[in-house]
Amino acid sequence: MMTPRTDIPRPKLATLLLAAGQSARFGGRKQLADIKGKPMIEHALDALSGMPTSDTFVVLGAYGDEIAPRLNNGVILITNDKWATGMGSSIACGMTKIATNGGYDGVLIALCDQVNLTGDDYTRLITAFDGKQIVATRHSDGMGVPAIFPKSVFDDLQSLAGPIGARKIIDRHADNVMAVSLVNAALDIDTQDDLKQVTD
Repeated sequence: MMTPRTDIPRPKLATLLLAAGQSARFGGRKQLADIKGKPMIEHALDALSGMPTSDTFVVLGAYGDEIAPRLNNGVILITNDKWATGMGSSIACGMTKIATNGGYDGVLIALCDQVNLTGDDYTRLITAFDGKQIVATRHSDGMGVPAIFPKSVFDDLQSLAGPIGARKIIDRHADNVMAVSLVNAALDIDTQDDLKQVTD
């Protein structure tokens, strides 16, 4: 596995895993969909577990009462009461907690349904982060998550609302973005057919 250099001070990072959606296209409870014997959200947390980040925050909303008992005690749970309005509200909710929780230089924002991502993928992002630039994943339709955002844009992330996600912030600061290609980020599970790509 790639590991960040240890001979230079590393920025203090938080991880924000988004898992609050209703998953209407999937048919509900996507976060708990079984993938090789484990619920989807556990796969995401496993990939993030070895990262040199200070704390992992998980935003829950729909089905939160069912998901929370499946998570280990090492994560900090955040409930987004406005989850139905969209991903932007979940990012804002999570970032409000992170911004007041303790001296982070940046935040790694990840989605629980990008289940092909590995620890190596997240390490590539973290290794590229210098505490100043946004480090975003290059997708076929532009830059997106997973991505790391420096403290300088925390206010922007807290201002998100409704369905508008982190891509808006990436686009707004396009002159300060480092792009990283992660092949494993191409799949996010939105439907039952998507799920078959990782369970068949």
